[in-house]
Amino acid sequence: MMVKKHGNVGSWRKNDYWTLAAFFILATILTWGIHEFAHWLTGRILGYDMWITFNQVGLVQGEYSSVWHQSLVAMAGPIVTWLQAVVVLLFIRQSGKLWPYSFLFLAFWMRTVAMLISFLSNPNDEAKVSLLLGLPMWVLPAISVIFLLVLTVMGSRALKVGWKGNLVSYVMASLMTAVVVFSDQLLFFSN
Repeated sequence: MMVKKHGNVGSWRKNDYWTLAAFFILATILTWGIHEFAHWLTGRILGYDMWITFNQVGLVQGEYSSVWHQSLVAMAGPIVTWLQAVVVLLFIRQSGKLWPYSFLFLAFWMRTVAMLISFLSNPNDEAKVSLLLGLPMWVLPAISVIFLLVLTVMGSRALKVGWKGNLVSYVMASLMTAVVVFSDQLLFFSN
């Protein structure tokens, strides 16, 4: 779908919602894949033996040799996710295409869910680094989520996504998050 940059934006057709929903499948594979791969690659570059799944990365054994290395590996995924959101927003503003919104919304959603999980159980990437820096756990996750929320709102306004488009995005992001988490558990951690 091409959206006019100026003037009246045409109303969305039913097919536009289906297109947006379908692109969440690709967006999930690429967003999670690239996020986790960034952690893994950073660890490998720093000389660590790392393991990787759809939703997690870790050391095969031992510990990081420094807080700096631990922080670099932890932040590699979020930094790549932030870059993804910036690039996608620029592409949306340039092209007016609808399908990239799935990548933008999912970047925001992914870090938001990770932040919420931090408060329920294990600190997420940004929360770990907050703690390593001596900050309250919520500081870096909140900055990350607010930054991604601003980008997502900007993309939503540029495309005139509206409540229906954002509802489709919410439902698809929720569904695809469940698929990632449960398939990760099923494939890599069940005995």
